[in-house]
Amino acid sequence: MKNIILPFLVVFFLLQSGACISQPTKKGKALVGVFEGRTPCQELAKQLNEITIPECIKIKWRLVLYKDSTVVNTGTYQLEGFVFRKDNILKGKWYLTKGTKADPETIVYQLDHPLRKPIFLQKGDDNVLFFLDREKKLMVGNRDFSYTLNRVVDVRY
Repeated sequence: MKNIILPFLVVFFLLQSGACISQPTKKGKALVGVFEGRTPCQELAKQLNEITIPECIKIKWRLVLYKDSTVVNTGTYQLEGFVFRKDNILKGKWYLTKGTKADPETIVYQLDHPLRKPIFLQKGDDNVLFFLDREKKLMVGNRDFSYTLNRVVDVRY
């Protein structure tokens, strides 16, 4: 009897723990993950070439990554936050690249958009992404906010 129940328990716990590589979406693409965070406003707005007011102290972000079904290291993204809201959500393609000035082997998500310079995010682990500047150096936060996005949906890539 134990030999029959054990395989079912293993499958059940694997499904519950999020061990699946990705989840299919309605559009036929697989959801890699949803990440959120709050960053300081002024420095990131300057990097994105967006005008801001002096009173802006933080930006709340939501990044959704989808994987293309045919290519492993690429997909599409939706970035919400700052001026990217409602009908103006920033959408484009992402690519996995390698290397920063500090670590040539680290994994970096490059978010491309046809009308903007790329946004670089270093993968800390499966649950954390760090904003990088144009030179691919980690951006340093302040006492209130960091340049970090944390996974809010448990999907592993």
